[in-house]
Amino acid sequence: MKLSFKTPAKINLGLHISHKREDGYHELETLLQMVSLYDTIELETQPSGIELSCDRAGIPTDHSNLVMQAARLLVDTHSLQNMPGVRIRLNKTIPAGAGLGGGSGNAAGVLMGLNVLWGLKLPRQDLALMARKLGADVPFFLTAPTAFGRGRGDEMTPVQTVGKFDILLVYPNFPIATPWVYQNLKLKLTNRQNNISILKKFLSESQIENLGKHLFNDLEPVVVERYPEIQAIKDDLLNLGAKGSLLSGSGSTVFAVFDNPDCAKSAYVKYNKGNRGVFLTKTITSFSEFWPDEMVNDAGSL
Repeated sequence: MKLSFKTPAKINLGLHISHKREDGYHELETLLQMVSLYDTIELETQPSGIELSCDRAGIPTDHSNLVMQAARLLVDTHSLQNMPGVRIRLNKTIPAGAGLGGGSGNAAGVLMGLNVLWGLKLPRQDLALMARKLGADVPFFLTAPTAFGRGRGDEMTPVQTVGKFDILLVYPNFPIATPWVYQNLKLKLTNRQNNISILKKFLSESQIENLGKHLFNDLEPVVVERYPEIQAIKDDLLNLGAKGSLLSGSGSTVFAVFDNPDCAKSAYVKYNKGNRGVFLTKTITSFSEFWPDEMVNDAGSL
């Protein structure tokens, strides 16, 4: 049996870090949005064992990959050692180390896909609880195309939206290590809770211009200080008509929001002349845009 599906990228429209927790993680609030840049995954049953292959050089295919960790976690949590094995083929388009959550989305997709392939029919809520063991972003990809995250970033609440808009992604061809960013973060005594609420309001009402004006990321100053080209990309995108531009997560991708598709396409054409990874995407509003019906239906909704 085979099952093929896509897994999307994400951006952080807002990211506030309040303090460092006793467990070593940081307490944060973030507004996450899926966008239409995808990796593709194919699952195929085999007699035994879990194997991973990837079309991109440099991506590990051993148990350091979140995809392998997700499959193994599902097996161990539900005592599935007697289940048939699976061969996983991963085709990457989303850059790694880019703040776009590619690996986290892959892991979430594999949990959902194996739920179908092995006929488990586990509720999505159970899969989301498992996902929290894999990483802070993984539960998001099982929650909703738009969600509010808090705690370590893994406590998710779906956010309702009413329309799509264009997002231009610019990957500057270098990754940034998330641990380095957090190690160099200088926390300020600021309260940004209201900013997240404002972002949710503008997003839910499709007020894209106001949304763009209020984008914020507490990690961005750390990255810009070390990589000034990030600020240059932001300035370029604003000059090309973007309503707002921001570093996604811990970087290195910069995204820009547009309220006019023609303007977004023009900016893409102009900016795509360099050697950077430039992607013109739209926001996602439904899981059915990238998962087949059986994956969505078998696990139900949260």
